[in-house]
Amino acid sequence: MNEMQTALLVIDMQVSLLADETPNPDEIVPAVQALVAAARATGVEVIWITDRRIGPDGALIPDLVPDATELCIEKGECDAFDGTDLEAELTILGVERLVICGMQSDACIDATTRAASANGFAVVLAADAHTTHAFDGRDFRAVIADENAALAQVERVTVKPSDAIFA
Repeated sequence: MNEMQTALLVIDMQVSLLADETPNPDEIVPAVQALVAAARATGVEVIWITDRRIGPDGALIPDLVPDATELCIEKGECDAFDGTDLEAELTILGVERLVICGMQSDACIDATTRAASANGFAVVLAADAHTTHAFDGRDFRAVIADENAALAQVERVTVKPSDAIFA
């Protein structure tokens, strides 16, 4: 990545979401862990977003632990900018580009990616580090692929595999 100030947004990697709605925890957790490790290794800010509407356990999963210096923001809508101080915090940090990963592809990932672009940020969506639910036999992999294709068409949004983002 070039010298543009970057932050990694880790969205809604919460206990109840992973337990109740995630068909591929064995894929999404290591993918997000690898992005967090790569971001930290390259000096990129990691920002943790959680949804206050998640229950009964809205805590981050034990495999993902914010460092004491990392920002944690609680949201009440799908869009992590809506009703939070995320944009102000990013401005204070001088962030111009966001790398986005987490859950759910067709809800909070979609809404936050679109809002980030609308707010003028360059966005890199980690193509293989977001997921969604498979309720009622829904093909969650097709939903992820559709989101990757749709969001790649949004102004200022690039979709890349995780291993190419901080390389």
